[in-house]
Amino acid sequence: MSVSEAAGIRDRRPRNEKQVNTMDSSATESSPAGRRHAADVAAGREPADLVITGGRVVDVLTGCIYRGDVAVAGARIAAVGDVGHCVGDGTERIDATGVFVLPGFIDPHFHVGFSQVTVERLAELLVPMGTVALSSCFSESAYIAGHRAVEAQLERGAGTGLDALLSPFFAGALGFGEFGCLNRFSIEDLRALVEHEQCVELREWNDDASRLPVPGLAGVWAEAIQRGRVIGGHMEGLSGPAVQAAVAQGVASDHEVTTVEEALERVRLGVVVQLREGSSTQDLLNVLPAITEFGADPSMFSACSDEQELHSLAELGHQDHKLRMLVRNGVAPVDAVRMVTLNAARSMGLERDYGAVLPGRLASLALVEDLASFRVVRTLSRGRLCAENGRYLLPSRVEDYPAEWNDMVRVGRTLTGDDFRLPVADGTQALRVIGITPGSLRTAEQLLDLPVRDGGPVADEDRDIAKIAVVDRHEASGRLATALIGGLGVRRGAVAATINAGVMNLMVVGVDDEDMALAANRCAELKGGIVVVRDGEVRAEVALPTFGIVSHAPLAQTLASSRSVAEAIRDELGSPLPGLVPSAGFACLAASIPGLKMTEYGLVRVARGGIREWVPLAG
Repeated sequence: MSVSEAAGIRDRRPRNEKQVNTMDSSATESSPAGRRHAADVAAGREPADLVITGGRVVDVLTGCIYRGDVAVAGARIAAVGDVGHCVGDGTERIDATGVFVLPGFIDPHFHVGFSQVTVERLAELLVPMGTVALSSCFSESAYIAGHRAVEAQLERGAGTGLDALLSPFFAGALGFGEFGCLNRFSIEDLRALVEHEQCVELREWNDDASRLPVPGLAGVWAEAIQRGRVIGGHMEGLSGPAVQAAVAQGVASDHEVTTVEEALERVRLGVVVQLREGSSTQDLLNVLPAITEFGADPSMFSACSDEQELHSLAELGHQDHKLRMLVRNGVAPVDAVRMVTLNAARSMGLERDYGAVLPGRLASLALVEDLASFRVVRTLSRGRLCAENGRYLLPSRVEDYPAEWNDMVRVGRTLTGDDFRLPVADGTQALRVIGITPGSLRTAEQLLDLPVRDGGPVADEDRDIAKIAVVDRHEASGRLATALIGGLGVRRGAVAATINAGVMNLMVVGVDDEDMALAANRCAELKGGIVVVRDGEVRAEVALPTFGIVSHAPLAQTLASSRSVAEAIRDELGSPLPGLVPSAGFACLAASIPGLKMTEYGLVRVARGGIREWVPLAG
């Protein structure tokens, strides 16, 4: 007997065309007609389209759990509790006896570009896990193809069961020029996204951003304030006056918190801390004692992924995984639910639509077996049944992306092993090394005496040093630079990827020059992706041709390839580091997070506030 049968839940596909059409294209739609229909159903003047009966409703406002039914009118909840007067002859029913009815889960800070799949395919994975909305800047594709690429993805995400909330990131419009940033996304593009009807937030702001000498940037922030957009923060490493100045400018959340002390400072200033747990950054357990030991109010915390790779999402879960972590580590179950529902919605100013099982809220719900495993039995999005027992019930979107968006990796030449030689003479040299700390985005600048032979460091397992190269993939210029990176655990071969936290250039990490060249060339042949090579042979690859960073192929196909890449990094290259590609990728972000970074032109020393200077490989 299946879980749904045991719970008395019958398999029901979408009921009629009228209901399908209630899935608004705008994630923040507040149609007066839709709310009036919900009111009429609540009052018994019209029959509900759907009722969910017998479940235990988790009330995130009072903290109570009670038996109650839920009446749904179109995309919205009409009534909760005793809803018998809402039932008509045409009302559909879902028997939820034995399960808990929760608000659908929300991720308030998620980079779709790191997930390895298009937003439509991402919905197929996340909706069965109970996720009904996420906020994304789509900055990776914006940098590569401009704001139209973002708008197209928002359009294509409509009707998938996963509401894409737009939170533009201003950094792509800064024109960093020589530090490797593209100029395909302008201040005008940024303003257009802030004005977009699906925009809810201007993302990653702080006091340093407000003082950048970029014409028009302050005007975009002012536009966001005037339009009532939330200002999301990026206050990595900041404290004292810098944090207070950011809050004075409207910053309402921060996903960059890594310590208890930072968390306590922010919540005292009314800033919601978005506990981050992704592929390259795992801050949740480090920061959680702010609640469990220091008594901070859980209502000031939510949970986010920032970036999480496809195979990790499939194996660990998404917000359901964070729920399990929170409860296992001392957070009360209802408080944990609040953190991925109501608190997330409030942090983005969306509590009128999301985050609670209440009249007038969107009927986007997660039905779970219990409040420990949080196994999702069914997911409803905007009143529509979208998933059951891990199965995505909606039709897959098969329309191709425009051809020009599937041919955006242009290296300009075939690379050879000689291209990856270090530009230093043989002999012992004092060389700069980018130091990676697992789970952190900060990179250390290390100066080490290393023996060099044939353009590379002599292998030393104890030092854990590999080469890192960045190749221009946008202008077919042939530009590339090679340096050293430590802490990734790469012992053999090479891995190449066109997705990273910089400007999505072609990044190569390895210990063998010929393997690095083969991995890079194969990545270019795929028109984007991740390729693992060892001993002159491609051991695993995942093709990511759309914008050169994501795949629109069937989800199962991309997931299988993504898993094989993760396994090959571990087994073929010898690295035990989960999330190696995004971890190395953040070493290519020569923007604001401090440390030694890598670009197609060479090494850059980045100080907090975005102050940068070139530094040579040799000390």
